[in-house]
Amino acid sequence: MSWIYYLLEANLYLSVFYVFYRLVLHKETFYAANRFYLLISSVLAFTLPFLQIGFLLKPALQYQQIAYNQVEESPILTLENGLLLIYGIGAACLLLRLLVGFKHIIAMLAKADVKLENGLKVIELSNTKTAFSFFNLLFIDPSLPQKNIVVKHEMVHINQKHSIDVLLLEFVQIISWFNPLIYLLKKDIKLLHEYLADEATTKNEIAKYEYAMFLIQNTYDSQNLSLTNQIFNSSILKQRITMLNQKKSAKWARLRLLVAMPLVGAMLCTSTMAFTKDYGILDLYPKSNLGNFSPKQTTPKKAKAKEIVIEEPTRQVPPPPPIEKPRNKKLYGKKNGQNPPPPPKAPATKSLDIKIAPPPPPVEPKAPKAAKGEVLEIRLAPPPPIEPKPAKKG
Repeated sequence: MSWIYYLLEANLYLSVFYVFYRLVLHKETFYAANRFYLLISSVLAFTLPFLQIGFLLKPALQYQQIAYNQVEESPILTLENGLLLIYGIGAACLLLRLLVGFKHIIAMLAKADVKLENGLKVIELSNTKTAFSFFNLLFIDPSLPQKNIVVKHEMVHINQKHSIDVLLLEFVQIISWFNPLIYLLKKDIKLLHEYLADEATTKNEIAKYEYAMFLIQNTYDSQNLSLTNQIFNSSILKQRITMLNQKKSAKWARLRLLVAMPLVGAMLCTSTMAFTKDYGILDLYPKSNLGNFSPKQTTPKKAKAKEIVIEEPTRQVPPPPPIEKPRNKKLYGKKNGQNPPPPPKAPATKSLDIKIAPPPPPVEPKAPKAAKGEVLEIRLAPPPPIEPKPAKKG
């Protein structure tokens, strides 16, 4: 149903543009600027849905679709098909109406006399009391009073290519026939055409009062030709005379058109962020270009993960070496001739490389000093060797 979403989005923008025109620009007398605003906004409303700003897009979750061999038959009469049928019938009716308008103009062109005057084709419609233009074709009753004023008025329509505007709005009406504002927009663009033609006609040769009286005296209910601009149209006569006598807008009032620029920006952001669509084919500012404009950030922003700090395990200091007990003076000494036991080895630790200095060697005990009156040890000198006696002679 992407085509439904596209039509709804485009007509939403078209409605916003037209409401802005009615509130801000409708009563201003710079008709040419208003004309181009309505034309450009009508085209832009159908173009904005195809545009998007990439860096405003939210990351979409991708789901893996599992394909099954079993295929289910979808019903023919669905909501989408019903809406498509209703929309097609309305668009077909308006397209048929447009083709009938072309056929009517071609039929008048075939029956009437065609004259070429200064590169302009003039089609004389006798006893019709009508005058209108279509592209470079001027349909006019030759018996009209003050024919030169009518020709001058219609030449403004021809020179400014007003028929292109009318034809463009006809196609917009066919596409958006369900939008009621499109009919008001089409009426306002034709009003601007008449304002421009009236302003150019009364600029030099004829006074505004005389021109207004001429319109009142010759206005009647003319044929309803939607493809043409008709000078004698009673439905818009009051508005034309009102704008003809209205005071000109100040030049600074044209600056109001600049308000439409942030309006377009807001619509573009809305088109990117508020609508989930697959027809956004033109990315004005993709995420890959962020590094070209922002030196501080070269990659798309990611969600910050919580920082987990793992503390380093504390090193366990090995226990101090055991304190050597005092040795027994009787067991260890020079007298017994026994060596002292080796010092105990420090326990080996795998996790820490700590070198422990070996304990100092044991100090030889000094002979205690004898106190007065105390005999510690009595040493007797060995007896002298006995010399053998010489043997007696005899």
